[in-house]
Amino acid sequence: MYKINFKLMALLLILIGGNAYGQTAYNPFTQNIHFAPEPTAAGFACGSTQTIVFTQGLTTSADATQWQTNPLKVIICLTGFTYDGAASSIVSGSYASNFDWAYDAFAPNCLIGTQNQTIKGTGGNPIMPIANAAGEIKVNVKVPSVSPIGNVLSIDVNLQVPSYMTQFNSIPDDNESTQTQSYCELVASGMIYTDETNDQTVNGIPASNAAGFALNAHLVGSDDKVIDVVTVGSDGTYEFKNVKGNATYTVIITTAKANAGSAAPSVVLPENWVFTGEDCCDKTGTDGEANGILTLGVTNYSKINANFGIRDMKATTSQVVIKNFFVSEFNCAGLLSWTTSKEANTSHVDIYRKDGAQAVFSKIATVQSAGASEDDKIYSYIDKEVKSDIAYEYQLTFVYTNSQTAKSEAKALTLNCTSKNTSINIFPNPTVGELNVLYVTESDDVQLDLEIVDITGRTIQEKTQVLKSGGNVITFDLASLEAGNYMLHYKDQSASSKGSLKFTKQ
Repeated sequence: MYKINFKLMALLLILIGGNAYGQTAYNPFTQNIHFAPEPTAAGFACGSTQTIVFTQGLTTSADATQWQTNPLKVIICLTGFTYDGAASSIVSGSYASNFDWAYDAFAPNCLIGTQNQTIKGTGGNPIMPIANAAGEIKVNVKVPSVSPIGNVLSIDVNLQVPSYMTQFNSIPDDNESTQTQSYCELVASGMIYTDETNDQTVNGIPASNAAGFALNAHLVGSDDKVIDVVTVGSDGTYEFKNVKGNATYTVIITTAKANAGSAAPSVVLPENWVFTGEDCCDKTGTDGEANGILTLGVTNYSKINANFGIRDMKATTSQVVIKNFFVSEFNCAGLLSWTTSKEANTSHVDIYRKDGAQAVFSKIATVQSAGASEDDKIYSYIDKEVKSDIAYEYQLTFVYTNSQTAKSEAKALTLNCTSKNTSINIFPNPTVGELNVLYVTESDDVQLDLEIVDITGRTIQEKTQVLKSGGNVITFDLASLEAGNYMLHYKDQSASSKGSLKFTKQ
């Protein structure tokens, strides 16, 4: 005769009743976070773009259907890395489409994915779960071009589980993280400008050998001995690669050319040419002495934008000062926008383009210039004769009324055409005194709302401006703002487009 185990029967009844009348079991998880490819022993190189990959899914049988009222959220936060692009464009993978992606307005280093559809469970057989019960999420991140040596680079993934899942959710598999470090070859680099203005700022057209003479950049150590010598490039640039941290150097620009190990050379320019100033390294102001000599204190960061200005005192009065030149994607077309802060005897601008298969630039369009101006002039051009996934380069040639010309630097563009784009740029970044917002639209009477917030989400400044078709510049005075990282939020009331841009106040 069998005995009835009443305790076991009671337990079975409780379990059966729980499934029939109680809460359905849910356990979302994240696991296997890693970089693809993995970093080297030294970490990731500065300026590189990397991919973080992790697996996400449900380990329990039921589908998560309450996304409209109780969505599951996944939060991805960075340390050391930066996000490079719109939130939707940097996330991919088989599981990513289950979420809408947006940057956290209160923590700009965090990306939030909000469930936007039913997420599948494992099905009735947990040994052989359905194929889409789990999948990969991939996020593209960037190592800053200028980063401290050995800077920690980490990513943390955290699931925010809605209330109806909490009874069965296993908290340990809700959190994942991985980290590495940055490694940067320290460099000192800059630009030589043909600087025709008296605005106490080193700017203008990049100087080149077209002026009729070659310039040499000398890196000099604290013992007044030359460490390295490079010839200034045809685009006005120079770069020293054998730079060590925690040292003080001097950069000397001259037509003379000394040898490594010799004494520092004299500063020499051809007759009628003078220095207009030197600046390191914020593209704002000068060091106060226009002498072709600039002191660089290198810590564990590279020194870039160590710039010099020169001028021909007998040059013609024809000139143009380029304040900025941007190239970006706009509705699956190439958008060029540039601002001049001064023009004298300008005729027009010829726009040149080349693709990856071409060896030379070809002229594609002409835009008329103001002719003469002491104020900012904003220009734009939309190139619709381009295709996605092809690397293009653009360059502007400014033509004067006496047929002389001046060229801009070349700018690269590759279209992806995945979504409509709104063209917005900010400059300078980092900034010291003011932040300029360049916004280009194809419509008139567009209302643009702008807001600057700090890392806590506190509003610092805000503006609303009605824009006209073409390029528009809105300026914020940040002279009294404390140094740090900030976000610019923007919202186009007409096109219903919005986004955020990060900038640094020095």
